[in-house]
Amino acid sequence: MNELTVLLPAYNEEGNLEVLINKWQDLRLPLLEKFDLSLHIVVVNDGSSDNTKNICEILEKRYSNFTLVNHTQNRGLGEALKTAITYVIKNRPNSVYTCLMDCDNTHDPKYILDMLNKALLDNDSKYADVVIASRYQRGSCVQGLSKYRIFISNCAKYVYQFLFKVKNVKDYTCGYRLYSNEILKKAIVYFGDKLVEETGFSCMAELLYKLSIIGASFSEVPFVLRYDFKQGKSKMNVFSTAVSSINLAFRLRRLRYKI
Repeated sequence: MNELTVLLPAYNEEGNLEVLINKWQDLRLPLLEKFDLSLHIVVVNDGSSDNTKNICEILEKRYSNFTLVNHTQNRGLGEALKTAITYVIKNRPNSVYTCLMDCDNTHDPKYILDMLNKALLDNDSKYADVVIASRYQRGSCVQGLSKYRIFISNCAKYVYQFLFKVKNVKDYTCGYRLYSNEILKKAIVYFGDKLVEETGFSCMAELLYKLSIIGASFSEVPFVLRYDFKQGKSKMNVFSTAVSSINLAFRLRRLRYKI
């Protein structure tokens, strides 16, 4: 049976992890009935110093469709993302779609049904290689995020839109995305170990832009970002992320011209 694999990079998410996994488990039947997809969940524990690893080990015993991949040291989101993508391509041969999302319970898994509808037309004809849960589509909403963070996010959106100009993309940085495994395999062949080079949060924009370079098609669905559901402090250094994002945008623009 074809599989949807959920990849969750996690660093110190002891307060959010189990709630999020339970939400995903509630979607097993709808995914099976509506899309004929089984569900497998992979958490990449990125050297957490709290109880994230212990909770994952308990969940691995509880659920047959749950796998823990462990980094013994914290390497950053980009390295966790690289590990997750490599894992699914090498170890989940029946996986046809991969959903990547933040592990802090700010993203509700229920939107995966809308994302799969966007990814597929009737008769299994492919519509989009990547579907983004977007904060900038009609019907979207952000709850619980400071005005400063919203301002920085909006600035990043305009910078990326001006420099990247990827068709059908408004949200370049949201981590909640559905990818066809076909496009991820193509990207690994094309970029190899350099598919994800950024170690911080800007790795999400890097992955998106590199997929656009190899011809990926994109679509977006609206969603509600519930930052008020998050337990624990944010790991994002907003200023550092903004600076690295701008540097990344100019570097990747040069990459396209070299191809």
